[in-house]
Amino acid sequence: MIVIRLNKRGMEKILRKHLWIFSDEVAEIIADSESGIANLFYGNNFVGRGLYNGRSKNVVKFLTSKDEEINEDFFRKRFSLALKRREGFSKFRREINSEGDLLPGLVVDRFGDLMVIQIRSVALEKIKDSILNALVDLYSPSTVYERSDFESLPEEGLSREKGLLYGKIPQPVVVEENGLKFLVDVVRGQKTGFFYDQRDSRKFAREFALGEIALDLFTYTGGFALNLARAGMRVDAIDLSEVDLEVGRQNAVMNGLEVNFLKGDAFNLKDLGSYDIIVADPPSLIKRKEEKQKAFDLLSRLTEEIFDHVKEKGRVCLCSCAYNIDRAMMEKVILNSSQKKNLIVRPLGWTGLPADHPTLLSMPETDYLKCFWFETLRGDL
Repeated sequence: MIVIRLNKRGMEKILRKHLWIFSDEVAEIIADSESGIANLFYGNNFVGRGLYNGRSKNVVKFLTSKDEEINEDFFRKRFSLALKRREGFSKFRREINSEGDLLPGLVVDRFGDLMVIQIRSVALEKIKDSILNALVDLYSPSTVYERSDFESLPEEGLSREKGLLYGKIPQPVVVEENGLKFLVDVVRGQKTGFFYDQRDSRKFAREFALGEIALDLFTYTGGFALNLARAGMRVDAIDLSEVDLEVGRQNAVMNGLEVNFLKGDAFNLKDLGSYDIIVADPPSLIKRKEEKQKAFDLLSRLTEEIFDHVKEKGRVCLCSCAYNIDRAMMEKVILNSSQKKNLIVRPLGWTGLPADHPTLLSMPETDYLKCFWFETLRGDL
């Protein structure tokens, strides 16, 4: 039995529909386990149930205000809601988007009849069988594969799990997106195998294309590169992973496109020439708010390198998938770097999460992806 009594701040957070409760928002914890499903109270009044982790600063992730069991039936109901709001979507999509689908700590990506799950909560890890049974019952997938082998653990005490949960070991699949095909290896690829969250931005890149030659930094398997090539541009695509670059080359062949995939460091472009368009989609540079200065320095280094290689009247896209790097920080980085390089910057727009990645207005943390598109001019007026 786990009982948590919230203090006034914690209760106010629940009323605002924010799903994370931190240790300083709790008045009392009575627990016979370090993690699990917790009953939440404010004073003597039952508030709801959530996912408890006594080792984490984020001590509770709120699940429900009802007095209901967190079991297979609970997950089946939440999955049904997620499925209903995705009617008419392609079957290549984010199926469960954690807090955005009112299931904090759980991500499910769908690749046709193959489903890949990530569990980001110790309490959820304990009831993984209920999650799996509900998925299999509702979706009838051929395979359910787990990719909770995080490089940086999202929660204290979480184990890095990877492997088959249902069906047979998945083979690489082909995802169709915006008229292009991408080979996805959910076993060996990054995260769940493919970054669905950049779908809208990749489409925008094709519309954004202007000029003859483009550069795609941190290309992974060529998402932005192939869209720029489809728009008729010559494209250099850079990544540190030769394995991912080889998949990118296969993707180019499969789509009848030419892309020059190069192994290299996106923070060191000295051997490259100048480009009409440069897209940079780096991995999450920081995980914690305390690392914001580190992020600022890394982004400054990256943008200065980019500005050394963008042509007059060139276009640039800079992305961030870290919530703690907000739009204001990105704009400040770009402004500072452009002034060092005697450039004028004109914003052209922002892109972010597609519709299968729902967010909560009550939780700004859920709206993590930001891509800033702008053009540059030489500063000698």
